[in-house]
Amino acid sequence: RPHSVFESPYDARKDVWIVDDYRHAIFRFSNDGKMLLQTIGTPNVPGADDKHFYRPTFMAWLPDGSFFVADGYANTRVVKFDKTGKYLLTWGQAGGEGGRGGRGAAPETRPGYMNNVHGVAVDVQTRRVFVNDRDNHRIQIFDENGKYLSEWKIAVSPSSLHFVQIGADRTVATFDRNTHKMLKYELDGRLIYSWGTLGDFPGTLWGVHGMATDQEGN
Repeated sequence: RPHSVFESPYDARKDVWIVDDYRHAIFRFSNDGKMLLQTIGTPNVPGADDKHFYRPTFMAWLPDGSFFVADGYANTRVVKFDKTGKYLLTWGQAGGEGGRGGRGAAPETRPGYMNNVHGVAVDVQTRRVFVNDRDNHRIQIFDENGKYLSEWKIAVSPSSLHFVQIGADRTVATFDRNTHKMLKYELDGRLIYSWGTLGDFPGTLWGVHGMATDQEGN
C-alpha cells in the first residue's frame, strides 16, 4: 500500500522514493521507474530496530541528504538515516491509550511520547524536525538528533492532521480531515489562514491525503 511518494529536493538525479506502509519498507527507484536502486527496511516483516519499520508513512530531508522517516502507525517513532540510507538513530515513545494511568486513562502526552506519527517535516534553516503527533493533536519539535525542543497544540478539537509540510517560505502547510480544511501555520504554531469545507463542488475538500508546494508558495 504505497502511502506517500517523494523526490528529495537535494537530489540532482531526482530518484523516486515510495513509502509502503503495508510492506513496512521504503523503495528507491530511478526517476524513470525502471530500476529499483535501494530498499530500506525488510519488506513484509514489521519490526522496530535498525532494519525494520512497522507501517511507516512519510519522509523529509536535510540539505546534506540525510533524511527522517515517520514510522508511524504502529511504532510511533522517527528514524534518521544518512544520505546513503545507513541507519543513524531513532526516537519516540508510545503514547497511546492508557499512558501512565493504565487502561482507560488519557493518552501519554509528555515530551517525546507520540500517538500515531503521521508526518515529519524539516526546517532547513534551523535543522529542526517537526513531527505530526496526530492522535495527541499536536506538533512536536526536535533537533536533528531527537532532542525535544518545544511543541504546539492544534486549536481545533478533535483534530486529525494527515501530514505536515514546510515550504520554502518556512511555514507549515497541512490538512485536517476532521474539519476538511487546508491550514497554514507559522513555525511557532500561530495560524495564518484556513480554508475549505466538506463538499463535492469547486472549492470544497473531502479527505485530502497529500499535497506539495512549489518555490513560489503555491
